[in-house]
Amino acid sequence: MLADMSAFSFLTGPTAADSWPTASVLAGMSAVPVGHAIDLAIFFPNEGRERHDALMAETRRHLGACVTGIERSLRFALEQQPQVAALLAPRMEAICWPTICAQPTLLGPALLAHMQMRAGVTLLLRQFGQPDDRLDESEAETILPTNDAAVAEALVALAEAEGRWLAPGAEDEPMQPDLPAEHFAELMWTAAASIMALVQRSASTDADMMLPAFEKAGWTLLSEHDETRGPIAAAERLVRCLGERADAPELLGAALGQRRFLLFAALTARRLRMDCAHVADILVMSPVAELAALCRSLGGSDADYRHLLLALRPVRPSLTDAAIIIEAERYQALTEAQADGLVNALRAPRALRAKLDHLRQVTI
Repeated sequence: MLADMSAFSFLTGPTAADSWPTASVLAGMSAVPVGHAIDLAIFFPNEGRERHDALMAETRRHLGACVTGIERSLRFALEQQPQVAALLAPRMEAICWPTICAQPTLLGPALLAHMQMRAGVTLLLRQFGQPDDRLDESEAETILPTNDAAVAEALVALAEAEGRWLAPGAEDEPMQPDLPAEHFAELMWTAAASIMALVQRSASTDADMMLPAFEKAGWTLLSEHDETRGPIAAAERLVRCLGERADAPELLGAALGQRRFLLFAALTARRLRMDCAHVADILVMSPVAELAALCRSLGGSDADYRHLLLALRPVRPSLTDAAIIIEAERYQALTEAQADGLVNALRAPRALRAKLDHLRQVTI
């Protein structure tokens, strides 16, 4: 039977879906060794999404810190279970993040993409306090109204939420896991599985008897999770508080000039009827053509587009002076109709876009 099996068979079904580094390669290949497929995925990454050392390091920090925060909460919840607590008591060192580092396929593609977006936004936010020379005080005042208590409160909430992302720390220092519910659930159950796997290796009794304890702890954390505490949700609340003032023509330029990227993303999302997190992802990771479409649909001039590209350089190192000149020339040729068509496509549900992108890659 073994002799009849191909030496070049590769992962299929759920196993392949769980192996996110190879997914884009395996999707378009019929019979290659798995090791070779992984090499291809590493050496020939998706050209549409930029990755660089700073972004990778920041992504690992967000992942590790969120996992560490979740592990602490799980340990606290499991203290109510004496049998589990006794097994964990001697093991005070981190369990979950080292497990994920050793087994990265525990992370799904959507979760990893979200963490890359968070990391990219963090890199962009570190520019705050370095506004453009062309930003004047009157523009700054338009996004910092002092006569509206609700807006002032929303601004403070946004600053605090952004500060949690910006706070210095290592991968193993806890960060509040202010993730969307679906990503929090995935990361929390991953952490729970990592701890339980260690308990199973240590327990002298049937470890499966402990499964209800971990399940109960997990559901407790899920019930307490509030996905609205993150800075993306805070930026959306601020824009809602601004009301019609959010449509002021100068507000987008002022937000970008002050490097308030999440406010810029939320304002863009309001005007183009898109999701704020999706706009943030486009700013950080998507092809430059999508940036151009957003800018043109917003009514951005050639100078506005160059300004946007310059502001995004911390997460897009490929935007050299020469590259920006080329992209600016392409932008001049982009019509409003073309831009609106692409933006309409971007408004489609994320799952639909993902499946269409997958099919396009497979059929190329």
